[in-house]
Amino acid sequence: MARLKSHAWDVVAWIFFAAVPVVIFYQAATNLAAQGVASGGPLDNAAIFPRIIAWILAGLAVVNILRILTGLVTAPSPLTTTPTTRLALTATLLFVAYLVALPFVGYHLLTPVLMAILMRLFGLGWTLSIVAAVGFSLGVAAVFEGLLNVVLPVGFAEIAVFG
Repeated sequence: MARLKSHAWDVVAWIFFAAVPVVIFYQAATNLAAQGVASGGPLDNAAIFPRIIAWILAGLAVVNILRILTGLVTAPSPLTTTPTTRLALTATLLFVAYLVALPFVGYHLLTPVLMAILMRLFGLGWTLSIVAAVGFSLGVAAVFEGLLNVVLPVGFAEIAVFG
């Protein structure tokens, strides 16, 4: 137990990453199964790629907790707040808020805002952050909407730039 206490942030990160495969398996068994797209061959099975990623993440989570428990992680990470942990928690909370708001606001309105704020938090100036955020989000949209024909969340404004 002392090892877990001295590596508290490692355990918090492990819990976060261990939860991701659980959510993926849950959605594959419920949402995708209800839509009838969670079985069949690779071309018919929308759940196969997320399940592969979930198994990889689950395996890495097991390896990571074993590293913590066996003492292979030597640098302590006690549950104290430092500037880097505050930055990581802020970025995580911003990303969670982004994911919650994305269906309602839409990709083209929300993504540049999130990216500009994150770039600013990481030390870029506001002007460069805004220009880079708009350029990067438009580039990603061009690939997914224009080339791959993926429908990105349009939100209340129903904006689809390349679709």
